[in-house]
Amino acid sequence: MKRRALLALATASALVLTACGGDDPAEETTEPSGATETATEDMSESMAPTEDMSSSEASTEGAAAGLPDPLVFTLTPSQETGGLIETAQPLADMMSEKLGVTVEALVPTDYAGVIAALSSGQAHVAGGLGPRQMVQSEEQADATMILQSERFGSFSYVTQWFTNDPDTYCEDEPVAIEQEEGEPYLFCNGVAEAQEAYSADGTLPEEPIGQDALSNVAGQTVAFVDQGSTSGYAIPALQLLEAGVDPLDDIDGTFAGGHDVAVQAVYDGDAAVGVSFNDARGELVEQAPDVGQQVVVFGWSAPIPNDGFAVASSIDEAGTQAITDALVEICNDEGACGEGGVMYDLYEIDGLQEVNDAEFDVIRDLEAELGDALE
Repeated sequence: MKRRALLALATASALVLTACGGDDPAEETTEPSGATETATEDMSESMAPTEDMSSSEASTEGAAAGLPDPLVFTLTPSQETGGLIETAQPLADMMSEKLGVTVEALVPTDYAGVIAALSSGQAHVAGGLGPRQMVQSEEQADATMILQSERFGSFSYVTQWFTNDPDTYCEDEPVAIEQEEGEPYLFCNGVAEAQEAYSADGTLPEEPIGQDALSNVAGQTVAFVDQGSTSGYAIPALQLLEAGVDPLDDIDGTFAGGHDVAVQAVYDGDAAVGVSFNDARGELVEQAPDVGQQVVVFGWSAPIPNDGFAVASSIDEAGTQAITDALVEICNDEGACGEGGVMYDLYEIDGLQEVNDAEFDVIRDLEAELGDALE
């Protein structure tokens, strides 16, 4: 029963839309329990609005596309909500100028609010959707996946495993990679070479790195991100199972609620091991310049498709295309992507491409694979 509870927990995080659980789940498409209604009703309480924005005149394009005014744009809280709220408003303003309707940016305090907003009609566009959230938006909210994010020339990323106890998890001496800010970051078990290749041209290894070290996680406190996060829970849970470690019975797992908070937990010594997207340590450099020294990355998962954007089913084809075009133009023509741009500040986005639906098949298969592992 307890082993099956892990799958049920991951499934409930999407279908029930509990705290932080609906970000990117590719859960079964069975009828949600009654808790979904509660989560949807409570969602508005977890949504933190940006400052009020003055109305813009409706343009011909916006009117022709039949877009609602205001258009509500919700973003996934991958980091501390307050910071995202502050950064989201400039992007909302850019979208308003392009679309000719008022765009209101909303940031939930948890992942669940994003899918709940799309499902309930309280939001029309969602950004920063993790890969399981992308599939969840399509399967549970009937939304349209429109764009996928690019980083370092790649449209994929990995789960990274990190620790404050490298003697236990590193088979070799940690290697330092210099950073523009803060002290050098430490990697071991061959991750440094993979990181340098990724930084150079977006190349990711096809197989996990440091998988053998995961057997040492048994009996330790592990800081996951969230029950519905792909890189922050589903992928690492499956990796643990493949290493012979039960992610329920064999560890003391905690949910930090954000990738940066998982790093913080290991940095503070509240957990021996943590997981996040690569490299979430950068979120802490300003307040903890030595985070790359104190928190050592010892493993990577296989590649995972990057996050992206989706449009609610209430928006018709013309409106969906208008929103897609606006985001691409803002990225390419307004300097929003890449360092210094608002999309980079939000989610470190270097570019955007239209979604290739087939690339998310791996996420659709993830739940079945995890379920099979727990049988």
